[in-house]
Amino acid sequence: MPYTRITEHKHFAPWESHERTVVYREFSRLCGETDTPYYPIRLVKEKQQLLNYVQKARGAKGVTFIGRLGTYRYLDMDVTIHEALLASKSMLECIVSKKQLPCFSVDPMV
Repeated sequence: MPYTRITEHKHFAPWESHERTVVYREFSRLCGETDTPYYPIRLVKEKQQLLNYVQKARGAKGVTFIGRLGTYRYLDMDVTIHEALLASKSMLECIVSKKQLPCFSVDPMV
């Protein structure tokens, strides 16, 4: 069975030196009815639930929802990390300028 990807943790911080490391392989398969998906999977029947979540999140103060679960989107890790860096920059700018934090750094409805 082919794997989706291999991850070796020492490559997350190449400036560090380690005697040992952790390597794992990920295997993909379709999510079944009784499974809890590892990643958000937007289904037509859950659209109202997503709309309710976004509406409630937009009413929250002092919190920003980011990443795969916060925006209910499937994202590759490079995109997730890039968005997190952009969100942290935006949050620092809000703190310095005393502006309210945005509830989403990326609009989950787009």
